[in-house]
Amino acid sequence: MKLRLLGSIAAFVFVLSGVFVAGSWVPTPASAEEPILPIVYVHGGAGSAAQYETQAMRWASNHFPNVVTGIDRTSSVPATLNPMLDEFFDAVMAETGDNQIYVIAHSLGTSLMVNYLNSSPERSARVAKYINIDGATGTSCPGNPSPVNCLGIFGQGIPGRKMGDNNVYFPDQSHTQTVTSEQSFVEQYRFLTGKVAATTLVLPEPPGKVEIAGKVIDFPANNGADGATMEIWEVHGNSGARKDSSPMAIIDIGPTGEWGPVRVNGQKYYEFAVTRPDTARITHYYRQPFIRSNYLVRLLSSPPTSPIIINTATGPDHSAAVLIRYKEWWSDQEGGSDTLWITTTSPTWVDDPHYPPTLNLLGNPAVAPRLPTIPFSPNKIGIHAFDAGLDKISTLAPIPFFLAQTFQTGVDIWMPATDPPDGTISFTNEPRGDTSRPQTVNVPNWASDDHRVSIQFNDYVQDINTWGECKRAKPSPCK
Repeated sequence: MKLRLLGSIAAFVFVLSGVFVAGSWVPTPASAEEPILPIVYVHGGAGSAAQYETQAMRWASNHFPNVVTGIDRTSSVPATLNPMLDEFFDAVMAETGDNQIYVIAHSLGTSLMVNYLNSSPERSARVAKYINIDGATGTSCPGNPSPVNCLGIFGQGIPGRKMGDNNVYFPDQSHTQTVTSEQSFVEQYRFLTGKVAATTLVLPEPPGKVEIAGKVIDFPANNGADGATMEIWEVHGNSGARKDSSPMAIIDIGPTGEWGPVRVNGQKYYEFAVTRPDTARITHYYRQPFIRSNYLVRLLSSPPTSPIIINTATGPDHSAAVLIRYKEWWSDQEGGSDTLWITTTSPTWVDDPHYPPTLNLLGNPAVAPRLPTIPFSPNKIGIHAFDAGLDKISTLAPIPFFLAQTFQTGVDIWMPATDPPDGTISFTNEPRGDTSRPQTVNVPNWASDDHRVSIQFNDYVQDINTWGECKRAKPSPCK
């Protein structure tokens, strides 16, 4: 296992004015030298370490000089998981030379960590502090024989929940948002360090100094996609088309799924094309530029027997995409909803009577409701978009199978496609109705019979997104 140090950045002096801090928790006065221990994130159901990538970059932006990482659980059964956590935690401490760690857990991961911390004195002794996010509750912190110092963070407007005596509440934040938000980072940083974070920004690095690394893993099992091949292509930001005739890197994926680190330019766009030995389908992954080093990149793959693949309609005339953001999509909050515009350009199909105009994928309130209307309907992170009826008609109706899945939803939309691609599909997210800071990712209109597209949007928006913008800011947070 290879762990990357995320705190090795140049020191800077920057105080963010107007940091929003919510909640009622008052930190215990810190000692003069608070331990600087490794941080490990333990995800919930159908999750991965990817849910902590933004916070890991915020820790690095605050010059945290230790490992910030996450485990990709392959089990939720304590008898199997607890030894897995032992091995992972011990490997982190062996890498850093520390004898304890900090643990941050979310959702189902909190129940698993409560079991772990209560299971033996040896396990409890590994964890110096524990943050319990939007999951298990208790009148006291877990631990054996003594409670571990803990903080509870809760969202979704559900009152009365607590984990021990120190608790912070974000009633207007959704389930995964309570992990990834800047307000949550403020509280996490203060609890673990006893200090106020200098910044909640993901600070850009010089474009040529950005590294990325991660895994290709099966969703939701989190097994490595053994035998897969990943190609990394630099692409044009305005179209997603490849710039060169050959990829900048070809990486064979082994049993752990790990790859990298790879040096990229923090102002450019990239495609990750993954082929698997068990299918002819190619999955193309696209993201916004990597503005600083990121070692928790997760490319979620699916074997051909996956219900996701089986329930995705495919064909030569339309694209199929999944859009991911680790901050829930909301479609039923009127002015407080997200907007997700899709525009397809395809010269081959432009004269078709059903050729789609620009459409808001979240225009139907039933697609991603904030509050439950049917079992599993809230907390939508991944949106599957394709022509469900294979009729070249965009109804924007929810696709029942995906709507019924935890953290997933689906929308019937026709995105005209050809093989090879003859045009571009533009995905523009206006987060939570904020039209002033849209996020756009452009991709080729790959035909879904042999190709699948995955787009991940940042779960944050900020005004400083390039090294140049950071250097020009007064005062500059980038030194």
